[in-house]
Amino acid sequence: MDDTLAEEQKLTARAVLAREGRGFAEEIGLGRTNNPASLFGLLVAAVLVAPRGESSGAAKAAHEVTNRWHTATDLAAASEQDVAKELGAAVEGIDRGDGDDTASDAAATLVALAGALAQDRGGDLRTLREEAGQDPARERRLLTALPGVDDGVADVFLREVQVLWNEVAPFADTRALRAASALGLGESAEDLARYGEQPEKIGRLAGALARIDLEGSHDEVRRAAASS
Repeated sequence: MDDTLAEEQKLTARAVLAREGRGFAEEIGLGRTNNPASLFGLLVAAVLVAPRGESSGAAKAAHEVTNRWHTATDLAAASEQDVAKELGAAVEGIDRGDGDDTASDAAATLVALAGALAQDRGGDLRTLREEAGQDPARERRLLTALPGVDDGVADVFLREVQVLWNEVAPFADTRALRAASALGLGESAEDLARYGEQPEKIGRLAGALARIDLEGSHDEVRRAAASS
């Protein structure tokens, strides 16, 4: 950690990581490797959790899909009914979204996304990175051109993929920065980088903060920091 940080900030950051430090990808059983299956799994998870937050239901939904269909080609060949059935096991997470989102709607979105990736990029998101010239702004534009991927989905994906795509780091989404501000940890992704320069550490901290924002568990973190 940056030596210029206040001791209270250091203790708070440690409390954040101690509470929520596994990282969302690990929580739902996704490996962090720069290969087509792992990257596609991260994107599927982002589509499912972005509108709902990283709730246990949304995490379970992501796990059910990525555990059965490992690649874009696999999922593109699936029927929407089969995908909806898998998502139905985690209906709590699927029905938490804004509007009238259902398991069937989510299934249709995922199958369309998988089909586009399989057809246009051979199911390999590394080609998107290459086309963007490893420019994060261009990566975002290409991501949001995909079916079902809006800025919120791109935020979650980029937050998680910064561990693998170093050019993205430091990155933190709106939820993470809102919690960081409330806890006195900073206002930007660059501020969060002061707590650990490695992309993996930044990604874990940002992910943990996003879940704290969703849970509203700021006071628990403050108490843990004060008692350490």
